[in-house]
Amino acid sequence: MNALEFSFGNAVGHFQKTGGPKGFLWKFALTYALFAIIVQGLSLYLMAPIYAAAFNPIVMEDPDMMDQIMLENMGRVLLGYLVSFVFGILMWILFEAASQRRYMRADGFSLKLGGDEGRLLVVGLFWLGLVIALYIAFAVIMLVLVALVGAMSAIGGGDGMMIIASLLTFVLVVALSLVAIWVCVRFSPAAALTIRDRKIRFGSAWRVTKGRVWTLIGSWLVLGLIMMAILIALYIVFAVLAVLSLMPAIQSGADDPAEIMAAFASPTFLIPAILFGLVYMMLAGGMMHVFGGPAALAARTDPGWADESAMNETFG
Repeated sequence: MNALEFSFGNAVGHFQKTGGPKGFLWKFALTYALFAIIVQGLSLYLMAPIYAAAFNPIVMEDPDMMDQIMLENMGRVLLGYLVSFVFGILMWILFEAASQRRYMRADGFSLKLGGDEGRLLVVGLFWLGLVIALYIAFAVIMLVLVALVGAMSAIGGGDGMMIIASLLTFVLVVALSLVAIWVCVRFSPAAALTIRDRKIRFGSAWRVTKGRVWTLIGSWLVLGLIMMAILIALYIVFAVLAVLSLMPAIQSGADDPAEIMAAFASPTFLIPAILFGLVYMMLAGGMMHVFGGPAALAARTDPGWADESAMNETFG
């Protein structure tokens, strides 16, 4: 792996400069899409009675019948949510580990359950704790602000005081949101550091991102805009294909629910929808890897990483 310096351009395009066996990105994206489709398909199967009822006009017009269907299928619905939750966590661990091994060790694409994945699970728990702490801090500050505004309103200050209070609330919400983003960016290389050192690293990420926050934020904004443009183009293509496939039903002025559902179940609609879902999931998987690049570059160019034996073990 060639030595890289931490810069905006390198951060945006780091996914192209990892070294290692070729074909990683498309293998990562395709496998991610297939896993996601299987998990979502299983979840949809378990919750199929609820979705069927939601698209049945007769059931939707009868609250008692809808409640009865919900009660009869409560176990399947809960199992569907559990499947989505458990397999969602498993997917993140597997694919995050594969992504960071590429960035930090120039490995080829592989999925496995081992030490890397176990350590990333702990890092994920640290992230969960951090997010909960930020939400609690935000809630406490907002409660204090609401109490102050209520006190000022009780004392009486006229419309001017209420305008000042509203502006203060807005400024405080924006400021707290920026602080939360800044804190999350400071810890963003935690997964990369954990894979790099083969040890759980979370607090060390704070040191690694010193002086690099705005470069990281800027690179993610650019990547986000690129992703948004691609998704908009994809949605436009799918919308055009969907309208063309449903045009016969639209032109005939069909108002029979069965006829409308038949149009949505026709191959001319289902095939583009399935292809759209596959391409969308591939993009989501690809961008998961690409978005990890800037933080991984921060870990890769850590000026405090002076352990030559560890570097030789990782990159040798």
